[in-house]
Amino acid sequence: MENKFIERYLQCLSTGVREVWQDGSFSDVEVKVTGRTYSCHRIILASLSQYFQAMFRSGMKESLAGCVEIHSMEAGIFEAVLRFMYTGDNVVQRDNVESLLQAAVMLQIPSLEDICESFLKKQIGPENCLGIWRLASSLNCFSLAKKCWTYILEFFSAVLISDEFHQISADNLIEIINDDDLNTPSEEAVCDAVLKWVDFDPNNRRQELGKLFRNVRFPLICVKYVKELRKKDIVLDSEECNDMLKDVFLYLTSESDDPESELPNYLSEMSRKCHHRQEEMMCIVGTRSRHPNPQATEIKCFSFRRDAEYSLAALPEEPGACFGITKCRDDVYVSGGYHGGDLVLKYKSSDNRWQHCTPMLEGRWGHSMVEVNGCIYAIGGSTRVPQTLSSIECYDPKLNQWKIVGGLVIPVSFMPTAAIGNRIYIFGGKMMDRTLSTKLQCFDTVTKHCFILDEMPLVSSTASRVAVIENTVYIFYRHGDIMEFKEGGRTTVVGNMPHFDHYGVVPQEGQILIVGCQSNQYSTVMFNPSTREMAPYCRTVKAALCNFYCLPITMSRQHMSSNTDQQSHT
Repeated sequence: MENKFIERYLQCLSTGVREVWQDGSFSDVEVKVTGRTYSCHRIILASLSQYFQAMFRSGMKESLAGCVEIHSMEAGIFEAVLRFMYTGDNVVQRDNVESLLQAAVMLQIPSLEDICESFLKKQIGPENCLGIWRLASSLNCFSLAKKCWTYILEFFSAVLISDEFHQISADNLIEIINDDDLNTPSEEAVCDAVLKWVDFDPNNRRQELGKLFRNVRFPLICVKYVKELRKKDIVLDSEECNDMLKDVFLYLTSESDDPESELPNYLSEMSRKCHHRQEEMMCIVGTRSRHPNPQATEIKCFSFRRDAEYSLAALPEEPGACFGITKCRDDVYVSGGYHGGDLVLKYKSSDNRWQHCTPMLEGRWGHSMVEVNGCIYAIGGSTRVPQTLSSIECYDPKLNQWKIVGGLVIPVSFMPTAAIGNRIYIFGGKMMDRTLSTKLQCFDTVTKHCFILDEMPLVSSTASRVAVIENTVYIFYRHGDIMEFKEGGRTTVVGNMPHFDHYGVVPQEGQILIVGCQSNQYSTVMFNPSTREMAPYCRTVKAALCNFYCLPITMSRQHMSSNTDQQSHT
């Protein structure tokens, strides 16, 4: 009833405001724009425009005299602004949106600014993204600028052939090619883009080539390309570029143990800072569900940008089922397992290789692993006897050492676990007698004290996956329940997901992506923590694994390009 009342009130108010604007009654201020005068109402202008509100409140001479003059704006654009302010009509069109956005920013009209930005975001393409980005950056429209920048980096190869690319400044081009998120097939392609930009206006841009070359990642470019580059006329005509590429060639062909020692400082500095571009991906670790050796554990990553998966380095030793897994920085740690016992393996994402770490003090499977402040904790689990463990071990990656740091109040295995701040929360789990615990335990990594924090809802299975977003824990149980926990609150059921035989979860842009498989049919859905709603994801990720885990990871594109033969598009 109250909502209908408010709706009726706003409808009548809008109709009245429109009428007084159309017949010009009760106006109390005139606004002059490009030689035209408009009769307006201070209360309307000040209600929607912080610019006018500040003007009228400050008592400026112009406003006190009942006349305000606005410079640097076309009369037609101001008319559209007035129409929006008095009627709420959608005045944004393709041919006026940029001018309207400038007017909205100048007059500080957030509602109109939002509409213009939303319109432009939908129009972003290879032929206009650079222009919209420059406009948004100049107006401090950060959301729009970020959207454009992401597009420029992702679709750089298409942007290269646009007319706008030829018009950007050298500094803009340097900003683009320096970004680690630039989607490029190779660093050679980046250098080709630089040459393309210079060739468009060689008379005026030759002098910029040296500056641009200093931002090309030459240490990552093959010798053959540099050799051919040195033969180009535009390089031969520049003493600076000629000398630079000579140094680069010496660096790339040097067989010295320390080739940097004989090179100019700028190139030594470049080689130290130079690294392959990286990409945020989803790492999937689980049991291979196909031949050969279907029982082997494998690791792969999935690129959302390319909609492709890549097989990564194979584990040097098989942990078996029910291993523990966690991420520390961008390295992945696997421990224990039914065959692994006290095994600990570390995947170095920067090198795409596995290495053995110091074994755990107690062999375990069905345990949990959690990272807190750069250290890794192995919690609970079972031994081969079997016996349910209460011990909590801590691993320091810097020292490559394990030590016992505490114990659970109730020994459990197969329990969802998450860390918030300095505390680790242990949700239920399977007890020694195989019954399910309903206790929420908490281990403080500072005091090394473990205590029972609360009762939690009883679940029919311990099979679960966990994601943490903004210090809130979300637990996804195989039977469908989604539980939420916040520090200081209770563990409650907040949603329901489809039933999956195998699934993994990973946070993505404030939501939680669920990669699932049911009866060999894959589906991918997104859970929104704010609305508690589940929605289909825009693509289906085929994990091609069973009993798998998903983790966010930043991978070097070097390993992606060297892995092309093993790539399989989903």
